Amino acid sequence: MHKRHKYDLIVLLAFLGFGVCVYLMAFEFLNAAVPCTITHGCNEVLQSRYANFLNVPLPIWGIAFYFGVTFSALLANRYAKWKKVLTGLLSVGTLAALVFLYIQFFVLGKICQYCLATDLLAVTLLMLDLNIEHQL
Repeated sequence: MHKRHKYDLIVLLAFLGFGVCVYLMAFEFLNAAVPCTITHGCNEVLQSRYANFLNVPLPIWGIAFYFGVTFSALLANRYAKWKKVLTGLLSVGTLAALVFLYIQFFVLGKICQYCLATDLLAVTLLMLDLNIEHQL
């Protein structure tokens, strides 16, 4: 696969993560319970004390993160400087995702299927990005 198409894949996956975060934020604004049919722990996770960072709900941070990844990946197709920005952003996002996974599994003992999806997407995006850079 050509490296340009891999950045396009990063854009596609980041857009998926963005959509999940917008979905969660919609429920936050509506003050409604999130349907949780797979893991049955979404509302416990989303209403825990860990669901905000700097008094901002985590889905808003996720929206900003995935928007930044999408924007950086689009520019990384043409500008080498943006490849470094993308890698840095994905590294920070993956570190945060690993912390959130730890909190879900070992602190709360509850899993949110949407949070799990966005966290795994962040890790996958970093691995894909590092694979792109390694092949150059």
